[in-house]
This record gives sequence, C-alpha cells and structure tokens, in this order.
Amino acid sequence: MNSSATATNRSFGLDVCRTLACLLVVFGHMLGHSLPNPILQSFAFLAIFGVDLFFCLSGFLIGRILLKEAAHWGEMRTIGLTGFWYRRWMRTLPLYVFYFFISLRFDWKGATTFAEQFQYLVFAQNFAWPMTDFYRLSWSLAVEEWFYYAFPLALLLMIGLGAGVKRAATFTIGLFIVVPFLARLGISIGTDRYDDARYIVLFRLDAIGGGVAIAYLYTWHRSLFDRLIKYWYIPLAFVAAIIVLTKQGWPWTVNNKAVLTLFFTCSAIFFAALVPAFFNLRPSRWTLVNRFVKFTSLISYSIYLGHIFAFILVIAVINRFGLHESVYNNPWLVYPIFMACVYALAYMTYLFVEKPFLKLRDYNGFSLFKLMKSLQRLGAGK
Repeated sequence: MNSSATATNRSFGLDVCRTLACLLVVFGHMLGHSLPNPILQSFAFLAIFGVDLFFCLSGFLIGRILLKEAAHWGEMRTIGLTGFWYRRWMRTLPLYVFYFFISLRFDWKGATTFAEQFQYLVFAQNFAWPMTDFYRLSWSLAVEEWFYYAFPLALLLMIGLGAGVKRAATFTIGLFIVVPFLARLGISIGTDRYDDARYIVLFRLDAIGGGVAIAYLYTWHRSLFDRLIKYWYIPLAFVAAIIVLTKQGWPWTVNNKAVLTLFFTCSAIFFAALVPAFFNLRPSRWTLVNRFVKFTSLISYSIYLGHIFAFILVIAVINRFGLHESVYNNPWLVYPIFMACVYALAYMTYLFVEKPFLKLRDYNGFSLFKLMKSLQRLGAGK
C-alpha cells in the first residue's frame, strides 16, 4: 500500500489514485461509526474496492521496478534480488511492526499477548486460511509481502532456467493470475467462504498480479498501454458494473463457484486497467487540491495502517469526557474530528517511523548500487 517513488519523481496521477484508494478505505470504515444517514452508510462497502485499487497500483509500481531490475539479474542474481527485498522491507516493515505492537495493547478486541499473535510477524495470519479479528487491517499487507517475496523468486527461477526477462515476466504474471483463480475454485461453495476468500493471501495475489501486467505493457507494449489511456472509459464502465453488482449482492447470490471465482479475476483485471488513465492525469489548476493530493499520497501508508487507531483514540477521549451522545452520535461533528486525528497521527508516524527508515534505506540502497557497479566492472575486467 505504498510507493517507492521519491518526492522529486512522483507521478501526480498515481498520487491521485493512491489518495482515492486511501480515502475510500478510511471513509468506508468511518461510516461504521456514529449515526450517518442510512443511504450514506450503505456505501461503506466501497472500502474493499479502495484496497483493490491499492493492490493494482502497488503491482504497477513494483512491477516497473522489478521488470527493469530483472534485466541485470542474469549476472547478479543474488545481489539484485536481496537488494529489491531490502528496499521493500525497509519501506513496509517498520510501520507494520510499530502498529503490531500498538495493537497488542489497543486493538478493537482488547489487549492480547505477543505469544498469541506471533504469526503476524511472519505474515502467516491469513496465508491460506481466515485470520482472526486482531490487527485486521494487516490482511492486505500480508498479501503484498508474500507477493514481494514470491513473485521475484519465480521471476528469477525462470531467468535462471534460461528464459529472457520478457518471457520470464510473461510466465510469472500468468502464474500469479492463474494460481489464485484455481485456488479459489477449490473453495467449498458458500457466501461466507467467499467473503473470507477476499482476505486470504493465496486467493488475492492476482489483484497485484494485474497491476504487474499493466507494468508489463508499459515496459514492452507501450502502444497497448496508450490505448488503455485513450479508451479509459471502457475499464471504468466495467469497474462501475463490478461495484454496482457487489452493492446488489451479486454474484454472491448466484451460488456458482466458477462465477464467483471469475468475479475476483475480473475485478483484478479491470481495476488494473484503470491505472494507465490515472498515470496520464496532470495537476489541476487548483493549487490547494494538488497539495492535498500530494500530501495524502505521501502519508497514505501511515493513514491506512493508523486510521483505526485514530478512531479508537477519538472515541476514548469522547467517552472519557461524557460526550458520546452529543458528539459521537452526530456524524457532522465526529467525522471531521476523526479525519483531523487520522491525518495528525499519520503525519507523526510518517515523520518518526517511516521517514527515518526510508532515509536509511535510500542511503544503503545507494551504497548497494555502487557495490553492484563495482562488481560489474570487476567482471568486465576478467
């Protein structure tokens, strides 16, 4: 749920995509609080599509990095792979671990112990089985971390077997779209089981794989990528249909395993197909809007992992001062307070948790790059 882009080379359009995805999740969860209008509350389900958009964006961003770096893996396989993992883990793990320990004491379900929740530190909470309600937001991070680990390994294996980077990428992308599809087909039919499937790593890797497929087009088939930009309204229409069908309860009521499985695959493909349209967006003429988008995008990872804890903090303060009836039950009052707290907490965790590790990552990443270039020169001199 993040980007490796720096402040100097960020794409405004992708910042818009990240901001939209982030706010869909936050507003979706926020609508579960207070007493909003029933019509408004009925849109809380959009939070799940915010995560889908995050997955596709992440796949596109990470895919571009991987497909570019994989061109050098034939000569420096271990260094290239470990360098990629180092940068990803320095980006994602510090904040994840920070909120893991916060959750042990302040989770919605109450305090728990490290021994009971140790599996969360190795992302085993939902690999092929439903997770508990503890640190519930971490389900999507588990999907991403397993993708970061498994996709480059599969890509490197294909390169090691003699495939060129392009052919290896084609096979690996296909693998990460087909395997989740087949895994979902093996689920015992039932609405509850498919609701669980949405939060299981093995069943959702294709959501990120779709984004990598778009990165593949960007890298080697730019004309097709540009067509997706030109005909942006086609995937948008399919995405709108997926959202409307979900709102109406379809295809869960169809009770057909193949249809349900295909629904997930179509969601991954069509959400990913929207990424080129976002990529092509340029800043608006409204400076404040542009600043808001860039700032929200910058701290989006902190917003995603921290917004539930911001809600918990606000509710605790409201209850402490006996303001439940007058403040919490009034969405026009409590929602602005929620959002202010979400942004304040996210900015603090970005400054004091994310940013120091990003600086360390970039410094060591630069040193690693110099080492790789030195090894190349040594190899060329033999």
